Amino acid sequence: MAEVHCKRCGSVAFVKNGIVRGLQRYRCRECGGNFTDTPRRGKPATMKAPAVLLYGMGSMSYGMIARLFGVSEVAVFKWIRKAAPTLPEPTTPAEVKIVQLDEMRHFVNGKKTSVGSGEPSIRSTGEPLITHGGLGSGSA
Repeated sequence: MAEVHCKRCGSVAFVKNGIVRGLQRYRCRECGGNFTDTPRRGKPATMKAPAVLLYGMGSMSYGMIARLFGVSEVAVFKWIRKAAPTLPEPTTPAEVKIVQLDEMRHFVNGKKTSVGSGEPSIRSTGEPLITHGGLGSGSA
C-alpha cells in the first residue's frame, strides 16, 4: 500500500481519527483536514484537458465527448464551464461585421401551413398587419 498523506496539503504528519464507513480516518496535523486512505474522486486533468480542447475547436459536442471518454454529458459540461474563464477570448477576422445565428430555424420551417399562421407575414411598406383573428393569423 502507498504511503498515506493528506489529500489537502500532502503532509505525512497525521493521527488516527476514528473509522468512517469501515475505513480508517486520519486528521492532518498541518491543515486539520480529515481524510481516508482512498483514491481521489473524479477524472484526472489529463482526461479533462483534451475534452475541453475538442469542444473548444468546435469539432465535437458534449454528447460525443461524453461517449468518447466514458462519462456523462453533465460531467463534460462542468469541465468546460470550469475551464472557460481561463481560456482566451475568441478572435474574429476584421472583415466579419455581424454574425447572426437562428437556433429556431428548424421549428419555423417545420410548421404546418395548412392551418393557422405557418407562414411568416412580411410587409415591405412598413404598414402594420391588421387581421380579423389577431396578429399573424394569415388573413387580412
